[in-house]
Amino acid sequence: MLRRRRRRPTPWDTLREQHPQAAEALDRLAEDDTWSDVDRARILTALERRGDNPAATAELADEIVRYGPATLMHQSSLRDLPGDRKAMHNLQLGQVRLGRTVQDPHADRTLATDFGVDHDVLRTSMLVIGPPGSGKTRGFAWPIVENLSLSALTQQASVVVVDPKGDDFAHDEWFDVTIDPLSPTVGFDLYGGTDQPDTAADRLASAMLPPQVSDDIAYFMDGSRNALYACLAPFHLAFGRWPKIREMLALLRSEQDMTDKVKAALRGPDGKDAKALLDSRHEQATRNADPAASLIERFQLLARPRLMELFDRERPFRMHDINRPMRVRVSLPEAEFPDAARILARLVVSQFVQVTSAPDTNRSIFKALAIDEAGRFVDDYVARGVQKLRSNNAGLLLLAQTISDFPVQVRATVFGSVGCKAVFGGIDPVDAKVFSDWFGEHWVSEVSFSQGESIGGARNAGRSRDSKGGWNRQDGESQTWGTSKGTNLRRVERPRWSVSDIVTGIPPGHCVVSLSRSDGTRTGPTLINLRA
Repeated sequence: MLRRRRRRPTPWDTLREQHPQAAEALDRLAEDDTWSDVDRARILTALERRGDNPAATAELADEIVRYGPATLMHQSSLRDLPGDRKAMHNLQLGQVRLGRTVQDPHADRTLATDFGVDHDVLRTSMLVIGPPGSGKTRGFAWPIVENLSLSALTQQASVVVVDPKGDDFAHDEWFDVTIDPLSPTVGFDLYGGTDQPDTAADRLASAMLPPQVSDDIAYFMDGSRNALYACLAPFHLAFGRWPKIREMLALLRSEQDMTDKVKAALRGPDGKDAKALLDSRHEQATRNADPAASLIERFQLLARPRLMELFDRERPFRMHDINRPMRVRVSLPEAEFPDAARILARLVVSQFVQVTSAPDTNRSIFKALAIDEAGRFVDDYVARGVQKLRSNNAGLLLLAQTISDFPVQVRATVFGSVGCKAVFGGIDPVDAKVFSDWFGEHWVSEVSFSQGESIGGARNAGRSRDSKGGWNRQDGESQTWGTSKGTNLRRVERPRWSVSDIVTGIPPGHCVVSLSRSDGTRTGPTLINLRA
């Protein structure tokens, strides 16, 4: 006789045993029409996190009794997103439904089921390639971003969205912070909230002078980083803050008034080394070929009134803030400030990777960065950092029209580092070949038929006597015709998805997806109907 397995107690059961008054309060809330799945997920997640700490559980139980559905409310005070949702969600598990699998001969299994992703899948990062109008933004990115925005309300996630067009993700109440240079109501910290001059210099130089847009050779790139450090370190030591745009330009140009001002504020034993850095920058700037000349010109692009208002604001948004549940959208005004918009985007991307890769990052919440037109904003630092993110509970959602949008030196790194890949029909055959090779081959049964005709015959020769007793020669020949048919069955390896299948065989509103989990579990390429 089989024994019935005991049901594992849930956090709600534990609360009922230890704090019955709080459990009764939750029971009453569950019967209220205003009780949402966001409220339930937020409180149950808090109970799970405090399960091993009786004191923290008791404190939470007291808050449940006192505040009810407002317990642990998100800073926005929202308990749901306004309007109709664009997808189905299981917020307790961090899941979002994207569509439905399609019965397809390319797959090993053809069972049609609902298809979705969760935070554990997204933390392996995802690359989505599709031509304009294929549905990668509306059908793929919107549901995921909506899920992450809801997860932030449940205190489970932070999300940063880079919106190159400025209106693809401009949904009411989806975000707490909107970085928009055309309407700078919130500032953006150039330095990402770091207090280390070397880190600030490296990240800022990478964003200002990425290899794909700069003609500088490695010497000039290194010279630019050294120039930034020689300016940032003394200034931060002297004033305890980072320079603003105009101050940064004056330092890079080694203007005498600014140099004297910084030197006058330097004190102590570290001040001597800092003054030496300023002198080294002055010597560097007076060369025939200043290695930081291109850097100065790029900073000059940011010295516009509206952009300075964005970057020089007091109490700006710092990327380090995503270590608590936060929803951020970065709108890029590429039509008005094309170069400055790309600099801003690269700053956002590199700072996100820097913050989420740091040892002090908050691993208790999932942190996601969604980038549309990602190929223009990903450099080698970001590409190398993708693999570090999953161990820190963070991931990237990279959307692009073609793999060729990524710089040549990072394409292989990006494609190999992301755990999940999705491709839409109509892409370039070169991209389709990359995906076809990645999806691999499988064994299929191949039947061949044969049919042929055969001709057979015999020839006879002999002698016979004639009526007069002589001998006559007789020759004879006979022929037969036949038809033969054959069937041959064999097992051969063929691509799961050939190049032509990917280019022309994926229907509109569909995509082929291959997923991976943080423990290394993978799923084969599956055809998904995003409109189902």
